[in-house]
Amino acid sequence: MPIENSYRNSKEKFTVNEVSEKYHQSFETIIVTFQSKVLQGLLDSKFIIEIPDRKFGTSNSKYPIYKLTKQENVLFYLSPIGAPATVGILEEIIYAFDVKNIIMYGSCGVLDRKIAAGKIIVPTKAYRDEGTSYHYQPSSEFIDLKENSFVSSVLKNNGIDFVKGYTWTTDAFYRETEELYRERKNQGCIAVEMEISAVQAFVNLRNIKLYSFIYGGDNLDSSKWDKRILGNLSVDERVKYFLVASIIASKI
Repeated sequence: MPIENSYRNSKEKFTVNEVSEKYHQSFETIIVTFQSKVLQGLLDSKFIIEIPDRKFGTSNSKYPIYKLTKQENVLFYLSPIGAPATVGILEEIIYAFDVKNIIMYGSCGVLDRKIAAGKIIVPTKAYRDEGTSYHYQPSSEFIDLKENSFVSSVLKNNGIDFVKGYTWTTDAFYRETEELYRERKNQGCIAVEMEISAVQAFVNLRNIKLYSFIYGGDNLDSSKWDKRILGNLSVDERVKYFLVASIIASKI
């Protein structure tokens, strides 16, 4: 049976409440990123503080979760990369803290060299080239990013430059082949990343909301891979993207 036929509207064999406990406090929103290098900058600037008695992660290791100091109803979490880990951890966080909104951001590879390094992209649809989403939603090539108009309006109203377009969510970054690159680009994709389609499928099933943006890191639209700014942003530059996410959180 192909992976895209895995969705069933059927009772789950075990549920998140069997492995995670409710926290004594609820939070409305969580900001999720994959940028490990931003964490110390956020702590040093006192934008976030650690919640001392809860951690989330995989069987390999658990990671702290934080709350914003200036927005008392907003959490922050530094997630491992990849759709299965991201969604599995979010299942537990959403349950524990009764979160209703996810703001997720991170870097991406651009499929159009005209998109400048560091430029913010608001995905409108995500191509489902990963396995997790097919367990949360019926099969389709693309999944709609339902809150893209809201994200776009917040950015526009705050004078933040951005572009909109489709993204390609992949599980296998070393298998972004020339042929797949051309196919996705011909379908309208302007970026490639590893989580968005899966998290959108997850929030659809769990009746919560995803507000997502990405920014251009490396470039695939060249004869040879162009690293551009991937991994080379300063902490201050990384903090700026967190502040964009915090603006979105303040408008929800």
